[in-house]
Amino acid sequence: MTGAHKDREAEFVAKIGQIDQQLGPLPGTATPQRIRCWAQQIVSSLRRISYTETLQTRAVNPQRCNPQSEIFDPVRGAIHFNRTGQLDEAVWLTFVLTHFGKHELNEWDFPKSIYGSFGAGPTWTLQEYGANPVAFENMLAENAGNLSPARFSNHRKFQSKKPHAIARTFQTYYAWQTEYGNFRDRMIATHAIVGQEPAAAFDELYKSMKSVFGFGGGRLGRFDFLTMLGKLQLAPIKPGSVYLDKATGPLAGARLLFYGDREHGITGKALEPRVDGLDCILDVGKQVIEDSLCNWQKSPDVYEYFRG
Repeated sequence: MTGAHKDREAEFVAKIGQIDQQLGPLPGTATPQRIRCWAQQIVSSLRRISYTETLQTRAVNPQRCNPQSEIFDPVRGAIHFNRTGQLDEAVWLTFVLTHFGKHELNEWDFPKSIYGSFGAGPTWTLQEYGANPVAFENMLAENAGNLSPARFSNHRKFQSKKPHAIARTFQTYYAWQTEYGNFRDRMIATHAIVGQEPAAAFDELYKSMKSVFGFGGGRLGRFDFLTMLGKLQLAPIKPGSVYLDKATGPLAGARLLFYGDREHGITGKALEPRVDGLDCILDVGKQVIEDSLCNWQKSPDVYEYFRG
């Protein structure tokens, strides 16, 4: 393993041993290979976060926001919008990139196609969408044939590619982001309810997104979106929990870790406090624990790199 945090693998192997001693045995890490594999997945998760943090220190070409450009990159585009005082557009583009995700092979093709009307324009910024949502829905319907071969990221692979489903997600998300006028006012309202502690604010926003179609019914869309807002410094929030209720991969990883069985009957809600407690020793943050367990359970004995 190379890159950022590569020298921390031994540190996490030792910390996993401490978990076993202090919090009770971990049947899922009964072999040195499994301990090392989970440690490597923790390092990979940290590296993905570090990459986003590194982007914050670099110059960004404005064309990163342009879906008609070959260098379109919505992560960098959101950074550019924020740097130029366009917080609402930065948050909106973060929603777009989260909903469609970055596919392992096709990369940003799907969000690029939707955001840029399949190359024909217009670009569906927050302002453009808000001015004419019906035109956006018509664009989707006219391109129904182009939607079928498009590919969500692994985290979003169960989302519908039907025009009406995508339109409903955009409609309900737009209503959520603009409920208080702009996103800054949404944060002010959130802080008025729960205070400014980052984990409390994250939880309040997480619960408030239940109305967003394709996000609110589950947990991964909300979790990925809000953690990305935090990583991009668009909101002063961070997860205070792994949010295992309604989880799939992370819950399977937690079951494997604590019971040696991905299919164990314990619920996510019941297991969540034990998984959250791992951070007292690992000290990597809840997102890293959630992500690393999800990827580790896919191949617990041999390290494999997963993009998400």
